[in-house]
Amino acid sequence: MSAQLGKKASQQASPLHNISRQLFQRVPLIPAGISLAGKTALVTGTNIGLGLECARHFLQLGPPKLLIMAVRSPEKGEKAASGLRAEFPAANIQVWQLDLASFRSIQAFSSRCTSEIDGRLHAAVLNAGLAKMKFERAADEGHGTPREITTQVNYLSTALLALLLLPKLRPSITSPEPGRLSIVTSDAALGCKLEDPGATTKILDSIDMPRGYDGYHQYCRSKLLVTMFAARLAELTDPTEVIINCSNPGATKGTGFLDGVDSWLVNTVISMLYSILGRTAADASRIYVHSALVLGRESHGSFTDWRINAWPVVMYSEVGRQLAERVWNETIEELAFAGAQEVIKGLEH
Repeated sequence: MSAQLGKKASQQASPLHNISRQLFQRVPLIPAGISLAGKTALVTGTNIGLGLECARHFLQLGPPKLLIMAVRSPEKGEKAASGLRAEFPAANIQVWQLDLASFRSIQAFSSRCTSEIDGRLHAAVLNAGLAKMKFERAADEGHGTPREITTQVNYLSTALLALLLLPKLRPSITSPEPGRLSIVTSDAALGCKLEDPGATTKILDSIDMPRGYDGYHQYCRSKLLVTMFAARLAELTDPTEVIINCSNPGATKGTGFLDGVDSWLVNTVISMLYSILGRTAADASRIYVHSALVLGRESHGSFTDWRINAWPVVMYSEVGRQLAERVWNETIEELAFAGAQEVIKGLEH
């Protein structure tokens, strides 16, 4: 487990290590015997890139009883799904709308999972995310001050979706194996720091300021926060019921990640780096399959690719653990309107 790998954290966070991994380490093929036949799986952010290729891998492992492609734009989702349906004509592929910039959309999506999935959900990969280089707030939905959009989508909304899916991922009498929940994180989290704003200021408020906004750092921080959240959620969740981990695909070409980058110079530089170091989406998305289906209970709460790796450096320090606990409490309080506290109580049995 990542909890025991603190001595490797600094090395794994180094740029040289990440470059070496991207250039010289190949993502293994999926082992024989891994199957989704007769099972239900969902992947978010499936209209392009990693999410779409993950969906394709899942279809190759079955076909599943049902594959849900969760997308913000149903039109784009259906276009992507049409290609998969042509490739896998026997597959049951459904496109469901999910906008992670909207808590209401997440609640509606969760309710649809509860009412329309026949039986249980076996595996979920929470892949959708974004990066905004300019400060932007999510729409006001009446749940306090709307949050900065990168924090909203990559952290708070992903955390809420994870919580709301947990009950549907639990085993049943007819399907006793643990559910699988893999939350996508990033190399960017590994060396990211989280500042202590002081005891009287909420951490989530302190990173929600337009003044001094740094889009790249905000993206890194959002991925650190979601990694902290997943580790804490795993502590409360029995791995015989649901195995929870974080999946790190590394630098990947053709993902749409740069869509939120307004600077031509930044976009050009990052595109050049990705063209040299980036894996293809087909290769990198196999990491999702390893995390979600191949790795077992030993990966519970861990930071993974096709192996179990160290958490971000800050998570091994006492200060980091205290900050993570504060963020957890703030998050559960902020998501209380959607039943987050009830889900947590349901884990205590």
